[in-house]
Amino acid sequence: MMGFVNQVLHVLVGDTCQDYSQAKRRLKSLHCLFRLVKIVNDVDGKVYRLTCILVLLTGFSGVYIEAIMVARDHQRQTVMNSKDLMKPTAEEISLSKEWSTNFFSLDISNLAFTFSYGGEPSSVLIKNWDSNQSDEQLDEYRRRRSLVFFDSETGLELQCLLTEYTDYPALEWVVSFENKGNDVTPVISNIHVADLTFSAKDPGNFVLHYAAGSQAQITDFQPQTETLMLGQKKRFAPYGGRSSDGILPFFNLEKPDGTGVITGIGWSGQWETSFIIQDKKNVDFKAGMELASLVLYPGEKIRTPAMLLLFYNGDWIRGQNCLRRLLLTHFSPFFSGETTNPPVSASPHSSVSFESTTSANMIEGIKQISDNNLPVDTWWIDAGWYPCPDPKTGKRNWACGVGNWTVDPDRYPDGMKPVADVAHDRGFKFLLWFEPERVMPGTWMHDNHPDWILAPGEFPPEQQYQANDGFHLLDLGNMEALEWLKSKLSSMVDEIGIDVYRHDFNMYPLNYWRQYDSEQQQGLTEIRYITGLYDFLDTLLDNHSNLVIDNCASGGRRIDFEMLRRSLVLWRSDLCWEPVAEQCATYGLSLWIPLHGVGSVSLDPYHFRSGMGSNFSLALNYYDDPSIWEPATKLLNEYMEIKHIFRGDFYPLTPYSTSRKVWIAWQFNRPDVGQGMIQAFRRSENNSTTKKIKLQGLQPDVHYELINFDTDSTLKITGHDLMEGGLELDMENCPGSLTIKYRHLK
Repeated sequence: MMGFVNQVLHVLVGDTCQDYSQAKRRLKSLHCLFRLVKIVNDVDGKVYRLTCILVLLTGFSGVYIEAIMVARDHQRQTVMNSKDLMKPTAEEISLSKEWSTNFFSLDISNLAFTFSYGGEPSSVLIKNWDSNQSDEQLDEYRRRRSLVFFDSETGLELQCLLTEYTDYPALEWVVSFENKGNDVTPVISNIHVADLTFSAKDPGNFVLHYAAGSQAQITDFQPQTETLMLGQKKRFAPYGGRSSDGILPFFNLEKPDGTGVITGIGWSGQWETSFIIQDKKNVDFKAGMELASLVLYPGEKIRTPAMLLLFYNGDWIRGQNCLRRLLLTHFSPFFSGETTNPPVSASPHSSVSFESTTSANMIEGIKQISDNNLPVDTWWIDAGWYPCPDPKTGKRNWACGVGNWTVDPDRYPDGMKPVADVAHDRGFKFLLWFEPERVMPGTWMHDNHPDWILAPGEFPPEQQYQANDGFHLLDLGNMEALEWLKSKLSSMVDEIGIDVYRHDFNMYPLNYWRQYDSEQQQGLTEIRYITGLYDFLDTLLDNHSNLVIDNCASGGRRIDFEMLRRSLVLWRSDLCWEPVAEQCATYGLSLWIPLHGVGSVSLDPYHFRSGMGSNFSLALNYYDDPSIWEPATKLLNEYMEIKHIFRGDFYPLTPYSTSRKVWIAWQFNRPDVGQGMIQAFRRSENNSTTKKIKLQGLQPDVHYELINFDTDSTLKITGHDLMEGGLELDMENCPGSLTIKYRHLK
């Protein structure tokens, strides 16, 4: 509930209001009033009208707080009457406790991880090592266990840090190795941070659910389901060194006894995992880095991929929603104890190219959206704001300047800060794009610090353009380079006033890493690089408590739980603005993670709604097209009314399809606030004006009120009837879209 109150107070006062008079000016803004109306409208229509009237009459005197408390109390009543059918059960949580006891203790016969050391298996060696265990309570919902094993003969220390989540049936762990001796260690290899057998009480089929990753295709995040065959090995790894390039690093193993387990790999590089079915009751599971075979010199320490297990009972969709909730609660950026609210952005790049932005036209765009009361909260500037001359053409090319992290003085004579200042003065946050890992020839980084960068070498044919175009990689495993980057970008965040730091990465790094490995330390370049990446992002967050980081990576190619805990996915695929592709991405990725989105370049409702998600970026001509303001405001009003629901439980209501001949539909459900919504799309070649759908996750004996955003019609109906009898949708437009919001009635 306090999250609701804080959200309203934030709208009224805001981060940029430093005194009474500024807050009062902010309050008088119609844009501010609109946002307040939409927030309180999610609670109750009558209450929001009363609240807004009181706010205007009292002129920020304090009475508005009492009105907000009335609204808050009303919402509390609604939530108290809404049962959460998806909440983890005591039985599920007890299973994770059982696993933590059995596989994370000093009983070495059942350790969850294995490796080879000097050619010998760890199960044989480690029983002769010194060991100790310690436990601590991190907070109300997390317990930490440390297992340490030490080989006194070679000086190798192994530590496993286990985090047990007490509010979810989930375990997370990471293994590290450190040479505390005086000599080089034997070779550490075959490192499986997870080496487990998943068993079922009853024999039968094991079904594996997983998803494609992002590769800028219509099938990005396409759901995959496969029944495992006896003796078959299913191996998975990403393409080219980014964690979700081609495959998403989450897997749901549905067991024949009506239970299941979800696995996740927390490694933003080249991971590997495999499933092998032994028999009708057992599946072997392994995971780790694809390549790691190395010695450690005295004082060297490495970490390995982190692992996540989540247990569930019931059907596999229940498992998916348990994962969404877990990721939202424990693996999403938090500010002041609340999960961050992803931005609703205005982007100028529909009419202003990357290379054509200037201080003047960016300030003009900000003033236009402010003066026209467009209900957005962030101004988005993408690539190309730095010096970026193309030596081949003599023109600007945003990609050629990657490695120049200074503002172009010709286009921004006073720097970028005046632009951010105008955004802040008008009540908006400021987003700015960076790609610090790639270094192009002729840039400052390339010319001044060749010792900090990894040069291109041999590539597969489809990646050869990286060598041809001179792509270099800033080595985040180089401590001097890393410290420079941390200092440089942290200073820019402060000096400019960046609220959303957009981090892109348009390279395949794997071959760079491997060509710089020595024969004795294969995988070490990647390990140091990925740990350097985490250090960099953590430093930005530590130094700027309210900073939001956007994880782009060519659109959705670095989605893993280590990145999710540090950043948001504001740009899930580089195949953007095509409505069927956006629908497919929403369907596929929503099965796994709760916070993601893209936006729209169109005010056609079919296109606009296809890009909706937990965040949204609207790219229009804000400069000389006055016809946009009314329809843009109307559609954004609609979006703001349901934006908070996208983080709820997700239920597919139709099969997934890339065909243009079908309907596709889904449901998001928020039992915690007693609300939900249906989105449905009739694609361009479909010949049926109606579609019956059956909702999921509702309370059978509860009445719901459904509101159709297109017709304003309402329907009151029980959860039983919606789930069993179904709801018939009617849509004349082809292509067409439909949004229905529902709420739980007392």
